[in-house]
Amino acid sequence: MPKRSSFEIKKKILRCVREKSLSFAELERRINTGYRTIKANAEELEQFGKVKIEGIKHRANGRQAYMVSITGQGLKLLKRLETRKR
Repeated sequence: MPKRSSFEIKKKILRCVREKSLSFAELERRINTGYRTIKANAEELEQFGKVKIEGIKHRANGRQAYMVSITGQGLKLLKRLETRKR
């Protein structure tokens, strides 16, 4: 299987968080890629205002968990990407 581009991973992140916020770990499982890849791409999307990353205390163990949610700009971008013909 060829390596996925950073662009494809960002698009998958936006699709996954369209309905509800997800943690880095949940995104890692859904997109089937590494934690560091998810974290780096989500942080880049956050710098461009497409997602918001919030740190919260994990219910089970009290550790910090990071939740990713889509912003209005992110929704607009995703809509443009999905209507674009390739």
